[in-house]
Amino acid sequence: MANAAPRKARDSSTTPVTADSVTWRSLEVLGAFDAEHPQLSLSEIARRTGLPLATAHRLSGELLRWGALGKDQNKFVIGQRLWQIGRLAPVQQDIAELASPYMQDVLFVTQNVVNLFILDGEAVLLLERISGTRAGSPFRRVGSHLSLHASAAGKIMLAHIGMDLLPEATKLKAVTDHTIVDRQDLEAEIRRVRQQGFATTSQESGLDNYGLAVPIQLPTGRVVAALGVVSQGQAPSIGSVVPVLRIAARGIARSLARSEMI
Repeated sequence: MANAAPRKARDSSTTPVTADSVTWRSLEVLGAFDAEHPQLSLSEIARRTGLPLATAHRLSGELLRWGALGKDQNKFVIGQRLWQIGRLAPVQQDIAELASPYMQDVLFVTQNVVNLFILDGEAVLLLERISGTRAGSPFRRVGSHLSLHASAAGKIMLAHIGMDLLPEATKLKAVTDHTIVDRQDLEAEIRRVRQQGFATTSQESGLDNYGLAVPIQLPTGRVVAALGVVSQGQAPSIGSVVPVLRIAARGIARSLARSEMI
């Protein structure tokens, strides 16, 4: 006897992608790359993804043919086609493009490497960076993640969004010997950041690396990003750099509010 009701067609939009699907494994291959690992050999892809070497070889080859991956000698790299798609992400276009002129102003006045960070889970993401010939070498690549407790931008997020970003069970990892790893010490530091309106680091995220950051705060009060500078050899002058950063941060916030992108 025929079924009284025909079987409904599967709605692909609600079908979850499982960890053993081809799509998921392909994404795992792409996810093996990051700012610290921009080039990977086939064996490194297999090791970082946990995929069998044969599977990593097949998927990497397919991604290479599509343009998601490229080749630099014997290493795989992110392909131009995927890079072009990534540039379409609203967070990249909206904040980074609007912030760029103000970041140029900060670079011109301070002669320090200028960084723009946004919150990304339990870390901050370096969204944009501007450097000049006299500003020294950048310490991080665009796309790098920094720990909340070990970076000036991360401390800004903790101060304005809340310590809940770091659950009590989270172990504070020592990036250097100068990193704050005691939670009570960190909470005291975050209180200071909240009171003074800016955050600093002194070799906490890298040796000979000094950071200074301020919040980018919308008229509604919401902090959407952090603007900062980083220097080598000695800490940036708080008295001269903080006012420049604050002026730029207010300009970025006004531009974001006018554009209604955030």
